[in-house]
Amino acid sequence: CAVEGAVKVAMMAYRVRQDGGVFVEPTPEELCSCLDNQAPGSPNLSVLSLKQGFHGRLCTSLSLSRSKALHKVDVPAFDWPASQNPLYKYPLSENVEYNREQDRVALADMRAKIEQWRVEK
Repeated sequence: CAVEGAVKVAMMAYRVRQDGGVFVEPTPEELCSCLDNQAPGSPNLSVLSLKQGFHGRLCTSLSLSRSKALHKVDVPAFDWPASQNPLYKYPLSENVEYNREQDRVALADMRAKIEQWRVEK
């Protein structure tokens, strides 16, 4: 439940920031459209998760999870992007350059996924 709540609060806070940092009463159109899961009341927002990540088994957190197909099969999910996570080698002190390259690749993939989402959605 914690992930579900955190995602909801993050999205609500994001919308407040979009509105200049103040809460704005929903319009009648937003109130009606959200009941049909449509914009403008249900905005097209997403969460970027990491491939191979496990975030939980409720609907929102399961949409973010990418670690085990058996947990996800037959369950509807949000069409949200996932980027490659860094795959570190340990001990960290002996694999600094390798791990830096993992970070570079993962961050580049995250940036690409964010840009792709902006263009496509």
